[in-house]
Amino acid sequence: MDPQHRPTEVLDDAKEARLEVVRSEGVRGRRLFLTARRFIRICHWIEQGESVSEGCRLELVTYRGFRAHVMRNPKYQRRLREAVETREDYLREFHIANIRKHAPRNLLASLWWLERRYPSQFALRTVYRGEGSTDQAVGDTVDEAQLRYYAAQMEDFRRDNESKTAALPSSES
Repeated sequence: MDPQHRPTEVLDDAKEARLEVVRSEGVRGRRLFLTARRFIRICHWIEQGESVSEGCRLELVTYRGFRAHVMRNPKYQRRLREAVETREDYLREFHIANIRKHAPRNLLASLWWLERRYPSQFALRTVYRGEGSTDQAVGDTVDEAQLRYYAAQMEDFRRDNESKTAALPSSES
C-alpha cells in the first residue's frame, strides 16, 4: 500500500460529547402536534378565505387529526365556527367587490348582480328560495283546488292505462 494513502486515525480528546437523557415528569407519549398556537394559525388561514383542509395543509396538520382535536375540545369548536363565519363574510364581501369592479366593463356582471339581488324585478323566471324546512306537508303549500285538479288528472290517467291494457290481446303460450 502506498504510504501517502494510508488511513490515518486522529484522536481528539477535546471533542468529547456528553449526552444526557431528559424526561419530563408526568408527561408520557408523543407531544401534541396540534398545539393551541397552530390551531389559531389554521383559524387565521380560514378567516382569510382558505378552506379548513387547506389551512391544515398549510400548517402541516392532517385534516383527520385536526377534526379529532376539534371534536374533543368545545373551545376549539366555538373558535372554528367563528372562523368559518368570518370566512363566509369575507368571501361575500370579496365577491361583491369583484362584481362591482367588473360591472363598468362587463354588462353581464351587472345583470347577474341585479338578477340575484332583486329576483322579483329582474329574474326571467319566478324564483322561490324557501328558508324553512323541507318536511312540510304538500297540502300546506299547494292550493286545495290545485290538488283536486291533479287528483282528477291522475284518475283519468289511470283509467286510460286500464283501457289500453284491456284492449291489448293477451299473448298465447
